[in-house]
Amino acid sequence: MRVVTNLMNVAPEAIADIYKTRWRIETFFRWIKQNLSVPVLFGTTENAVFNQIFAAWIAYVLLKWLYSKTSEGRVFNKLSFITFQRQWLKANLPIDWRIAVVLKTIENYKGYVCLILDNQHS
Repeated sequence: MRVVTNLMNVAPEAIADIYKTRWRIETFFRWIKQNLSVPVLFGTTENAVFNQIFAAWIAYVLLKWLYSKTSEGRVFNKLSFITFQRQWLKANLPIDWRIAVVLKTIENYKGYVCLILDNQHS
């Protein structure tokens, strides 16, 4: 591999490390664009970029968690995570998946619902 550079006082190993680091950054941003649905960063400040990436990351983690909880033990109608995500965003999930999402939500928030009902009657 040959690399052309104007950094004459830097060792070749250091230049190779710089390019490896840059390549890791590029692959990280490619993953963000593909998986977090962030094709364009709307802000130009550091805070705006971090807020947009963190919001997308939180949505991704929640969808991944919901997918894993509702797909446990399913033999029929298997969906990939990407298909699940697209169908979720379109509000077009198959009926058995919608039922599983509702049941999982009720199961996870049973204690909270009882607590809220008790507080309303107090």
